[in-house]
Amino acid sequence: MSQERLHIIGGGIIGLSAAWYLQEAGFAVTVVDRTSLDEGTSFGNAGMIVPSHFVPMASPGIIKKGLQWLLFPDSPFYIKPRLSLDLAKWLWQFYRSATPKHVTRSAPLLLEFNSWSKHLYRAFSKLEGFAGVGYEEKGLLMLYKTAKQEREERDIAEQAEQLGVDAKILSAEAVQELEPEMALDVRGGLYFPSDAHLAPPIFMHRMQTALRAKGVTFLTNTEVTGFATDGNRIKNIHTSTGRPIPTEQVLIAGGSWSKNLLRQLKVPILLQAGKGYSITLDAPEATPRIPTILAEAKVAITPMAGQLRIGGTLELGPAENGINTRRVKGILDSLPRYYGNLNTSATEKTPVWQGFRPCTPDGLPYIGRSQKWRNLSLATGHGMMGLSLGPATGKLISQILSETKPSIDATLFTPDRFGPF
Repeated sequence: MSQERLHIIGGGIIGLSAAWYLQEAGFAVTVVDRTSLDEGTSFGNAGMIVPSHFVPMASPGIIKKGLQWLLFPDSPFYIKPRLSLDLAKWLWQFYRSATPKHVTRSAPLLLEFNSWSKHLYRAFSKLEGFAGVGYEEKGLLMLYKTAKQEREERDIAEQAEQLGVDAKILSAEAVQELEPEMALDVRGGLYFPSDAHLAPPIFMHRMQTALRAKGVTFLTNTEVTGFATDGNRIKNIHTSTGRPIPTEQVLIAGGSWSKNLLRQLKVPILLQAGKGYSITLDAPEATPRIPTILAEAKVAITPMAGQLRIGGTLELGPAENGINTRRVKGILDSLPRYYGNLNTSATEKTPVWQGFRPCTPDGLPYIGRSQKWRNLSLATGHGMMGLSLGPATGKLISQILSETKPSIDATLFTPDRFGPF
């Protein structure tokens, strides 16, 4: 009996994770990507694996905070002004989702999903061929400077305790003990000992090599230009090579570009590209040992494989390349407010990376089968948690397509949950 042909459109962490588990489930997997697979959002992110991030982006208070941030061009969150019906629909659903009920319903699921992914990452780190990916379980520090932010972090700590997550509010002195090499200027910190991190570029390259060895086919520098359908099934994939690709199953895992791909199939989804930036420094003299988020500034700092990655901002807008220097400056200007001895002079000569996070209005990904096309599935919309949720998403979609019982209840992830709009 021949294997069922499955084409995954998108070679980021979600697509590669899906390829891994779907190949194990018996599918003949081909990954199609418009790039050479040596860059992208899965390469330049903060590398954090975060069970601590159980609160979805759509949560109470975020609307007011977002409106305040919009007044400042270097703020952590920004919506590029434009006349867009898609954006208006997204914002309306975002507003409707930012409720205590949504957080109460979503938080246990996001915790379970992230914890599952961490377990799978740990298993990957022990496999032959994945040495040196920098997987470590050192936790995550949320550093804060103000009493207002401390109250917010204490609220998160209480929610974490209710869900069974280990979370510790630390004094400035206790934080300093955890980071003895850093000259800290903070009021305190929230510490999640159970979080993990790795070096995304190394993991992605190891994954590509391992998948090729397992027999997964890669079509790189190949842009999908359209689809041929027959009844309620996708029959062929049209690409920039000019040669139609016959297919039996299609999984769209194209990140922020998924919406454009799905538009060709008349499958509307609410998805906005959230641009972010990062800078990676080679072996600075003073380096935090624990991955950290500067709470007020919303800047992530991760030590990885002898380097230090600094990243942040969420700019909702079209997925267009271009560096907003004021927003990058906002990231870098925040560092000396927390660290007195973090030398960032090298950042002037360091290339700035940019990437696009696929953001849904309720802060939950789209994972599952499409109702419109019998052989189409989605795995996209992970926002800023794509790296963290990669392996669990791959495992979950493999269970769904293999028609085995999913390890978690994926009802809240259904791609059609917003209905026609």
